[in-house]
Amino acid sequence: MKIGKVLQQEREKHHWSQSELAAKLQISRQSISKWEQDVSLPSFANVVAISDLFKISLDDLIRGDDELMDKLTKNQKMGPAAKILLWAIGISIVLYGLSMALGLQADDVHSIIRFPLFICLIGLLFTINWRQFNRSLSKPAIIFGIIFLTLLLVPEIYGFVHGATEAIVSAVKGYWEGYHSLP
Repeated sequence: MKIGKVLQQEREKHHWSQSELAAKLQISRQSISKWEQDVSLPSFANVVAISDLFKISLDDLIRGDDELMDKLTKNQKMGPAAKILLWAIGISIVLYGLSMALGLQADDVHSIIRFPLFICLIGLLFTINWRQFNRSLSKPAIIFGIIFLTLLLVPEIYGFVHGATEAIVSAVKGYWEGYHSLP
């Protein structure tokens, strides 16, 4: 919901006129009118003041207003997704160079990162705002997500099944050889 609509609902719930609310926020009545009509958006300082006045969390106040969220985050040089991508690429290049300097093979690196990868995946799954994430997914993003996860999981499933099969065959073979070597 747009912040102007939330502001108007809260103001009316408290039985305040636009002038009364403006006085409480120490701004002009025209500003309140413009916000409620979605003509303009409040500054971050005013959003915090509105949040405090109505005892509404900032998250509840601005989360549904994409235009306000864009305004409040436009000063960021880079969005969170871009930061994740760039940092991951940079760290990966450094770690690749380090693994080459240490003489590690691809299998060694894969074995070393398996557990931290699992822990990070669990952490990521528990820290994502899933409601917001689900709203942001388009059909092409869902299709690419399915393909990406499939390509990521196939080698893991193959390795798990292959490793489990080898362990079972080895155990059965050991049992069989032990059984036949009895007098």
